[in-house]
This record gives sequence, C-alpha cells and structure tokens, in this order.
Amino acid sequence: MNSFFKVGLALAMVAGMAAPSLAQSVDVTGMWRPDKNSDYDVSMCGKDNAQLCIKVVALRGNMDTDKNRPYLGTYLIDKAKPSGAGRWKGKLTLFGQTGDATLTLRGENTIHVKACAYIVVCREIELTRVQ
Repeated sequence: MNSFFKVGLALAMVAGMAAPSLAQSVDVTGMWRPDKNSDYDVSMCGKDNAQLCIKVVALRGNMDTDKNRPYLGTYLIDKAKPSGAGRWKGKLTLFGQTGDATLTLRGENTIHVKACAYIVVCREIELTRVQ
C-alpha cells in the first residue's frame, strides 16, 4: 500500500475527542500536512459552511508520482458532517476505494485522522497546521 493511499485513507477516519471550548474557539481552515511531502487545504463547506472538506494542494518528494498527481486539486474528504465538538465524520474515496472518515481536532494545530476501509483496514495520522 503506497504512502499516499495510507495518508488519504487515514484522512478518511479520525478518532479522539477535543474539549468543546477548544473546538469552538479554533478555526480549522487553512493549510495542513501529515509530513513534508504533501499539503492539504482544510475548509468549511456544504450547507451553511458547517461541513469539513479536505483538498490535496501540493505533492513533493516521494508523494509526487504519476499515480498521485491526478488527486491534486481534488477533495479527499468532501462535506464531512459535524459529529461533536471538534469532530467530523465523512467519506474518503481514493484509488477506487471508499472508507469512513472521522476527523478530530486535538489542539489548535493538530487534527487526528483515522481512516478505515472494510472496517478492519485502518490507518491513523496526525495533520499539523502549516504556520
């Protein structure tokens, strides 16, 4: 399983809880990355801008491959719905696979992501805000 798939699948599912006061005061929009090789634009979207979207905006190093380039400018997660304070659930589609995604804010500069396909194949990553 290539690392881009692991990152994308992980973006699809996030576990954890954030304190309500933190979630209400932190703006999650902006540029985030799991590592130095890719950037993701996190934005509020959907009806009333209450849902969360994540778009691939940059690939570098080992992530800049023919297989990954078609995902540039596309949403890995489109309209994840709020499911608690600082938490969203949605779907991720990548390389023909769809998985469930949960994203959880864990501080002002960290989003924990857990992605699962077929319920048993799960990956977790941390996204860090780009300063």
